[in-house]
This record gives sequence, C-alpha cells and structure tokens, in this order.
Amino acid sequence: MRKLIISLLAALALPTAVNAETWWLMAAGRYGNSSYNWSIPTNSEKECEFAGQNFLNKKWRRIILTSDMIDYVCVKGK
Repeated sequence: MRKLIISLLAALALPTAVNAETWWLMAAGRYGNSSYNWSIPTNSEKECEFAGQNFLNKKWRRIILTSDMIDYVCVKGK
C-alpha cells in the first residue's frame, strides 16, 4: 500500500519542467479515510533526506497519522 501511494504521488505531483538541481521531497500520509500528499522542493539530496526524516519523526505525526500510514521519497528533478 505504501509503495502504491508513493508511486502515485511521484507520478502526479512532480511538475514536468523542473530545474536539474532541484530535489523534491514527496510525502504521503493517511488519517482515517483521508489521504494527504505534499511535494516540497529542496536544494540537494542531503537536504531532502534531512527534511524527510524530520517529517517522519515529528511528534504531531504520532498523534495525527499512524506510523504505518506515512512515508516520503526524494526525487531528483529533470
């Protein structure tokens, strides 16, 4: 389920014209019957991974979204 969400997010959220140096943090989560998706541009892969780990580790996530229903992926722009 998680891989499907991330794959769909990657296909739908990434714009067609992207700066080659841009890395996109794409994250998804579920709460009840609702799905939430975010795509955030970052300047490097390291920055993207750091932001993704912060996204996973935030305390609000444990309250709002269950841990098995949230994930992120970093994708390099074209």
